[in-house]
Amino acid sequence: MKRLKRWMIWMTCLAVLIPFIPGPKEAEAAVLQTDIGSFEAGTDGWQWGSNVTGLSNVTSSLNGPQTPYGGNRMGELSTSSVAGTAWRSTYKNFSPALNVSATPYFHGAFNTYGINPSHTQFEVRITFTSGTQTLVSTQAIAGDSWNELSVDLSGWAYRTNITQIEVAYRSVTYTSAWNGKHQLDHIGFSAYPAAYPGSISSVSAGSTQITAAGTYSTASSVQLDLIELQTYEQYNINTTYTPDATQTVTPSGGVASFSLATARYASSRDKAYSKFVVINHTTKKLVASPTYVTQQTASVNTFAFPTASSIKGLQVQTVDDAQKLGISHAALNVSFNELFLDNATGAIPFVMDGTTYYFKQSYINELDHDIKTLSDDDVIVSLILIMYNAAGTINSKLLHPDYAGGTVAAINTTNADGVRYWKAGVEFLASRYTRSDELYGRAVNYIVGNEVNSQAYWYDMGNKQLQDFVEQYARAYRIAETGVKKYYSNARTYISLDHFWNGSVGSDALRTYKGKGIMDEFNKRITAEGNIPWNIAYHPYPEDLFDPTIWNDTSVTNSPNSVRINFKNLQVLTDYIGASNYLYGGNKRRIILSEQGFHSLSNSLADQKTQAAAYAYSYYKAKFLGGIDSFILHRHVDHGGEGGLNLGLWTRDTTKSVLYAPKDQKYIYSVFQKIDTSDSQTVTDFAKAIIGISDWATVIPGYNASLLADRTPPVAGTLSSVGSITPTANVSTFESSADGWAISEYSQSAATVSGFANSPGTPFSGTKAFEININNATTGDGEGGARAEKGITKVFASPINVTSAPKFQFALDSYGACPGATQYNVTVRIYSGSNIIEGKATMTPDTWNKYSMDLSGWAYKGSIDKIKIWFSANSTSIWNAYYQVDQIGFSS
Repeated sequence: MKRLKRWMIWMTCLAVLIPFIPGPKEAEAAVLQTDIGSFEAGTDGWQWGSNVTGLSNVTSSLNGPQTPYGGNRMGELSTSSVAGTAWRSTYKNFSPALNVSATPYFHGAFNTYGINPSHTQFEVRITFTSGTQTLVSTQAIAGDSWNELSVDLSGWAYRTNITQIEVAYRSVTYTSAWNGKHQLDHIGFSAYPAAYPGSISSVSAGSTQITAAGTYSTASSVQLDLIELQTYEQYNINTTYTPDATQTVTPSGGVASFSLATARYASSRDKAYSKFVVINHTTKKLVASPTYVTQQTASVNTFAFPTASSIKGLQVQTVDDAQKLGISHAALNVSFNELFLDNATGAIPFVMDGTTYYFKQSYINELDHDIKTLSDDDVIVSLILIMYNAAGTINSKLLHPDYAGGTVAAINTTNADGVRYWKAGVEFLASRYTRSDELYGRAVNYIVGNEVNSQAYWYDMGNKQLQDFVEQYARAYRIAETGVKKYYSNARTYISLDHFWNGSVGSDALRTYKGKGIMDEFNKRITAEGNIPWNIAYHPYPEDLFDPTIWNDTSVTNSPNSVRINFKNLQVLTDYIGASNYLYGGNKRRIILSEQGFHSLSNSLADQKTQAAAYAYSYYKAKFLGGIDSFILHRHVDHGGEGGLNLGLWTRDTTKSVLYAPKDQKYIYSVFQKIDTSDSQTVTDFAKAIIGISDWATVIPGYNASLLADRTPPVAGTLSSVGSITPTANVSTFESSADGWAISEYSQSAATVSGFANSPGTPFSGTKAFEININNATTGDGEGGARAEKGITKVFASPINVTSAPKFQFALDSYGACPGATQYNVTVRIYSGSNIIEGKATMTPDTWNKYSMDLSGWAYKGSIDKIKIWFSANSTSIWNAYYQVDQIGFSS
């Protein structure tokens, strides 16, 4: 991403005893609609009670598990040296009184010092007071571990006027004096219980119907109702809903099965995005956790997921150079703040749920250009879906209302407008870039947000408890997953995490989180609300972004509690997601490494070699570890706005105003280009001395040199300037049409013409030639100016066999006088699947140049499916010009 990175980091009359009785299925960790005790910034108004000598918010405790339940701090009680069986308490008063009628479930996490193996029984007593009325719940807890407790207040008449809550601890058996300590965290109220009497096994969306199926533990026949909620809504037991479906079920052995179906579309609105609850019609209580659609069976497209040659990828800046580098994966940003327009002027209209949305034509044209150029070259494209803060009516709908100034904003899914624009954007992208005909190119991976564990900077949602943040992020993620899968059944969506694992970029637990904590909570929530095949886009940067010697990093260990995960201990991540609770359909979640790079310090040759060695080490580690689908490098070109970091394959041209204008290839360039070919060992041999090894196998488990050549680079052909050409087969004369030839790379438009401004001014043969306009505003300093390849390409619906006429021939002319240019170049690429033969030559402008390239020795000449012709000059000036081609074909 073109951005600064993360181092700037960082009833006293009647006591009612309510025991907690777990149901058959636990819910997700509670998101507290009413938070009364997070303890991140203080003690949140909690006071000392009986036998308590102190109350503080702490980052750690001497007793297990030592760390807070959530975030960076927890409340801790210090107590008097009284009998262990004596209650020691803390309380909080409320003025005005709390009304929890809509959120009647109290939740909290509680811990206490253990004593010894003879005294392991402990209790927590939670007392709710409303004037003179009290409700008491006493529950057993284990020592030295967090205990998640819940109390259902939905049946308590005084839940609308709670004036005090008290929490008290004691040992059940220890009568000796004990001044132990006790912890509490994440205290508050939710609309949802901690456990349910039933479960929803699936919510399936077909072409016309959505069906929710599951089971309910009941002793008698009961009517169940299916209720649709918008993704941002919570169930309110006090609200009267109109059921989408009802069913009376009769139990067998105490369990009843249900299957409730509703129409998929409400008028034109697709309910596949909604969440559904099943309730007991009489009690209005939830039968199971709110559940989203878990499967779509009527996706528009169902083609197989494309296969990559290798794991090598790049966050692409210049698409022509990306092809020369032979990448198999690319990551491109899609800025939602740039995506929409308010009206039809300059827009592409798109209808969703009966409403027309307008997408910025110029921005989409750029996306089309990059995505199609790359995917037509068999590159698997990943789109990073992000939102920047910018003015405008559309942006005000999509920007999260609690955004607090971070570089990247969180997506607003808190209301109807935010949700519908997020849905529309995702659906538009998926409908355009997962077409079976690849008309606009193909993108099959969708990354939701960026480095969300460091949300203060890269997915800013303002101050949020981790559980609340994850609930909202998971909401945005599900919308994206649903929208993409609506159009392509095999698309993959990803969460985005940086290299902090059991650590965080900052100490503010409401703004920065541990990656492990985010992923664990996300997994729990997705599983509880309807499991889907979510995946991981990880960023395993070095611990110090300015030091590329990742093999020396000390904050990375082989422990699942490592502060960071990067290439040195990448196996921690692949092992961690192998746990049974992480699997989907018995398989691990997929991992792509969508952003990471290595600094080249001063950009001296020695520093560039160290950068290249870090890349080689990391590439081999990712390749031979297994379970890594791609390694996408950041950056293509050094960027002047990244605080002094030089992460590119190219240096930047400091004479240009654009901060990422490419200047010279760095040492890493050739290493990157050839690392997945038969030359891999040769181009990485230099790195061993830098790392301090003699054999890659000593630092790369599973290293096998025989498996390095994943990709066959283009074969070098000879493109010769000749005196005459006589193509006779598959000839494009351009007399009546473009004959299937189309612009690619940085060409802007093309047309058949009978004359042109530059010499010689007339077609090479006949009355028409094909003229390519390279007056392209997007081919600026950031793309290399005139040095960037401007291309045309032709794709054959059925491969052609040129065995009997193996000489590819054509005529080419161009404008001259490119500022600063001393050489004009032409490159031909001929494709047979992933096999390419490439020829290069120079040309003379303002005259017709004739070329021939003999393919007779090329093994794949019998099945050619694409041809590409590139034109460029050896100048970085921005050049507005044209070139022409004519009489393209094959000769014997």
